[in-house]
Amino acid sequence: MSIIFNGLNSLLNFVFNITGDWGIAIVLLTLFIRVILLPLSIKQKINLNKQQSLQEKTEALKIKYKNNKKKLDEEILKLQQENFKTMIGCLSSLLQLPIISSLYYVIIRMPVDAGTYLIPWITSIKLPDKYFILPFIYILVSLMPNLLPYIKFLKLKKQNNINVSNLLVTVVFSLIISIKAPIALGIYFITTSLFSLIEEIGFKLYYNNITINKA
Repeated sequence: MSIIFNGLNSLLNFVFNITGDWGIAIVLLTLFIRVILLPLSIKQKINLNKQQSLQEKTEALKIKYKNNKKKLDEEILKLQQENFKTMIGCLSSLLQLPIISSLYYVIIRMPVDAGTYLIPWITSIKLPDKYFILPFIYILVSLMPNLLPYIKFLKLKKQNNINVSNLLVTVVFSLIISIKAPIALGIYFITTSLFSLIEEIGFKLYYNNITINKA
């Protein structure tokens, strides 16, 4: 873990030496890490969708072979083997956690006390935003992925619309972690949330396109 931390810390300082702005350096480093981890993230999304599909197949088999227990057990066993492979694929996403957490600690432990061109109304990225502009932006960006199912061509097959309680949980959680957070972390939160939003939109378009072509 310390190796990853030291590596990311050195990389952040390297990017700062090029840009001359800590805020921009945080954005670029965050984007770089997310791009590196993109294949794992996409694989996780695909495996999660496969799991949902396997659950639907299991229910269909129970109906189809309700009067033939032996055949049902055989078909269920095949699906369980396929599901095990899918779960192993989902576990690969855990490789992201040490990198993402190290990036978080690199940013939160920054020793510098300076402003950034990205947010001209603040004097230090180590202080919270006293105008609460960044927390508000972060809440909006965090809500956007939850609203994607309401867009017809971005809704995955049999995906349910989000309910109001989930939206409220997202708002409260985003507010809690951002309202007192240093500007540096606010920049990280917003950057990674925007990347996740674009990644989610791209994945939905790609996955829906594959589904249409297979139909």
